Amino acid sequence: MFAGARRHDLEDPRAAAAGLPTAGRLHAVHDRYLVEIVEQLGLCPFARRSREQGRVHRPLQHVLRDDDDQLASSTARWLQSIVATHDDAEILLPTFVFARAHRHHDAESFAGFVSQLRLAYDDTGAPGFFMVAFHPGFAPPATPHRRSSPETLVPLLRRTPDPVIQCVRIDVLERARVVAQQSAMTRLRDRFAGDTVMLAMLERSVQADSELSAEIARTNFDAVGAGDGRAELERRIASILTERAAL
Repeated sequence: MFAGARRHDLEDPRAAAAGLPTAGRLHAVHDRYLVEIVEQLGLCPFARRSREQGRVHRPLQHVLRDDDDQLASSTARWLQSIVATHDDAEILLPTFVFARAHRHHDAESFAGFVSQLRLAYDDTGAPGFFMVAFHPGFAPPATPHRRSSPETLVPLLRRTPDPVIQCVRIDVLERARVVAQQSAMTRLRDRFAGDTVMLAMLERSVQADSELSAEIARTNFDAVGAGDGRAELERRIASILTERAAL
């Protein structure tokens, strides 16, 4: 059983001189996020199983140059190599430790890079993964009067110690989507148990593919969207970010 993500390092020998932490220390703080936030707070239904079975991989690299074309190309080839070597890989977490002046310390700038990496990876012909940006700069909307919702919670949930791209294998998400649809259908059948017309309509209905993301968003919001759950989420994230800042 694996205690954290499987490690793949691409350290730049100039990183120490640039004041960047070593890969080992960085992996430790990111494993805290994986276990204490994603798994223990129940934010992803299959994260723990995938991690314990050694199917979660973290390729971590120091990035000193500001060259997105080169970075996207080299990272795509690296991910392709990892998937070719570990054909059971379900989750890839490419993690980027940028030089202090790099523009991708800005969350929106980094989110734009994800699209570029996605295209470069697709060009390799490797198995498909969905890719989403995580970044320490993400935060809930700064509008105190806006009603909290599953959507407004998402930026807080994506506050990782360093910029990360969460890559989940498409067929893994497809299996999880089927389970989510079955769960949603069960809830609807229970709700309309005495209504034969509605039950007949449900049996003929086709559910949207977005049911999985909606199911996860609802579950996360119920668990950590408000009250004690929200306070605990914010406490854990703050603790992890404080540890990262001290490296």
